[in-house]
Amino acid sequence: MMHKTEIKRKEIIDAAFELMLSKGYEGTSIQDITDSIQATKGLFYHYFDSKKEAAAAVIEEAIKPAYYEFWRHTWDEMYGGGENPLENIIAVIEKLYKRKAEEFSQTGCPLGNLILELSAKDLSLAKLTDEVIFLWHAQLEKTLIKAKESKIISLDADTANISNFIIAGIEGCIMLSKSKHDKEILKGCFEILKNYIRSLQL
Repeated sequence: MMHKTEIKRKEIIDAAFELMLSKGYEGTSIQDITDSIQATKGLFYHYFDSKKEAAAAVIEEAIKPAYYEFWRHTWDEMYGGGENPLENIIAVIEKLYKRKAEEFSQTGCPLGNLILELSAKDLSLAKLTDEVIFLWHAQLEKTLIKAKESKIISLDADTANISNFIIAGIEGCIMLSKSKHDKEILKGCFEILKNYIRSLQL
């Protein structure tokens, strides 16, 4: 059970996460965060020195664990025993659509939104989002290497760049869906991405 002070800190992080998702980092103020949980700025500053520090906590304590849980644990616990690693990747993309399509089509991807906003504005925060991408990329490449070792894909396959392409495809599909507020765009785009992944098989 979390201590009362931990609960308050988490409330601030959760509020900052939701606001930055809907309004962006620049569009979210400390006042917005405190108003959303009916708290004082004094409470905010008890836990964080600045909005930037709160944003770092959002990335480290909300976004990164969510990616770790979904991408690593989903493979390890649900699909890791599958015979075809490519179908494992496809299964996770399908699960991502099932769980998040409505949210993505309205607000986009929390990580993608922050990457686009922060990459040229704040290098220290951008470095934190890069760490999440590294985690995601590492799990994808691990799965593709398994496919190579099993002779499911070519031994010449560039697993690093294929992993980059899959990540770019997922994020691009989400961005297009958000721009039209239409989850059907996400569904169609994901279908093309899944077909590409299947095309890697020998």
